[in-house]
Amino acid sequence: MARAKSAKKRKKKSKDGLLIGIVVVAIVAVIGGVGLYLMGGSLLGGLPDLVAKKEVVNPLTGQVCAEELAARPLVVSIDNVGDAVPQSWLSKADLVYEFPVEGNQTRLQAVYYGEFPETFGPVRSTRPYFVDLTREYQAIFLAHGWSPQAKEYLLSDVVPYINAMNSDCNFYRVSDKSAPHNSYIKWDEVKAEIDAKGWWDEPKEIKPFRFLGGSQVNEGENASKIAFNYSSSKCEFTYDPASGKYTRTINGGKDYVDHETGEPITVDNILVQKVESSRIDSYGRLRIDMCAGGDAVLLTNGVAVKGRWSRDNLDSRTVFTDEKGNEFRLTPGQSWVEVIDQNCTFTYN
Repeated sequence: MARAKSAKKRKKKSKDGLLIGIVVVAIVAVIGGVGLYLMGGSLLGGLPDLVAKKEVVNPLTGQVCAEELAARPLVVSIDNVGDAVPQSWLSKADLVYEFPVEGNQTRLQAVYYGEFPETFGPVRSTRPYFVDLTREYQAIFLAHGWSPQAKEYLLSDVVPYINAMNSDCNFYRVSDKSAPHNSYIKWDEVKAEIDAKGWWDEPKEIKPFRFLGGSQVNEGENASKIAFNYSSSKCEFTYDPASGKYTRTINGGKDYVDHETGEPITVDNILVQKVESSRIDSYGRLRIDMCAGGDAVLLTNGVAVKGRWSRDNLDSRTVFTDEKGNEFRLTPGQSWVEVIDQNCTFTYN
């Protein structure tokens, strides 16, 4: 009788142990599954109300973002004359456009979307075709000053903007550069204005560029050395096969660095957008039709791909295509767009 009771007790303990083991395994499985979900993984079969975290890809660079993208980009008009160079945080821009302006000089428009640096500058005045660029990316525009034509255009509220000429934002002058090439503004100041105006309340859908993937390559002519020559502004890009990047220099090989890091400016792609310009006033200011279309060249991975650019209207993005009509495929990373008119010579070898 005692043996029978003992056997029953052992059997009950065995069942209790098995039940506890099953519960423990189930708990571990749930915790592990949630952990995988939080790290961006997914569960086999899924769990109720849980959705795998999706990667966020920057449409302007083709790179995975560490954080969610802002509701819309920011375009900053950057000085490119005299002791404005070197500029601050061009290395953090997703895109940098170089445009011709009066005096055979150029001005930069830096497009920030994936990351916003702590300061911007030197910030300079705008021209109407810079506003056209801002419309292209449904962006917010930041500048210090305007031409008469650009002022009229901006005051028509075609884009949200911050301009030192009619804004309470705190632009300031740095001491290591001379005026007017020394206007700066802090990101905290810009963001406070964006938040106050509600410009980030409605996310915008930004048309992505196309990018190379896997083992894809572009076929074209050799392009390891590129030169752009205005009479008052010259720049070069030299390809480094080891890094797969182009290093920018100016005026026959002078270093072109980021003021904040001291490091050379390097880029993954150079897009050449050929336009026609015409003078519109006695100062030599220019008119450029940013929807006219024209020849284009993509320089990436040491090769040049010829093609065309087109744009349906001022509120759509410019599309760059090869000679067969296929959209250019860029190398993931930062791109510079050289908008060149008939006064600029462009060569590569």
